[in-house]
Parts: sequence; C-alpha cells; structure tokens
Amino acid sequence: MLIGIAVIAAQDLAPNITYAKLFAYIFWGLAALAVNLVGLCVIYLNVYQWVLRKGGTDTSWFWFNTEPKGLMAMKEKLRKN
Repeated sequence: MLIGIAVIAAQDLAPNITYAKLFAYIFWGLAALAVNLVGLCVIYLNVYQWVLRKGGTDTSWFWFNTEPKGLMAMKEKLRKN
C-alpha cells in the first residue's frame, strides 16, 4: 500500500514513466536497501563478536564505572591459556 502511494506521488515527478515501471524502480530500490541493511548488520555483528572474543569489553558497559562481574577472572583465564 505504501509503495502504491509512493508510485502515485512519483508519477508527478516523472510523468512520462508508467506506473508499472515506477513500481518496479521503487520495489527494487527498497529491496536493495533491505539487502544492504541486512548485510551491514551481519558485518557489524561479526566485528562485535570478534572484539569480544579477543578480550574487548562490550561498549554498553562503558556507562558503568566497573567491569561486569566475573569479566576480570575470565580475562585472566584466557590470558593463561
């Protein structure tokens, strides 16, 4: 329904293009945007997991003045291995 409204609005901007062609352009543009967003999510989550596996601290803990409970002991155990 939203794509239909966008097609009608876009028809005013490009009056020589048919509704079907505008619908296709908008659909493929939104599909490309969705693919990019999913790809970026996968990349960012993999980077965050890698940082945590290498001993980094989760950035949400920077709001607190201490490390999470047990994190220091876990880091020491990882250093010894």
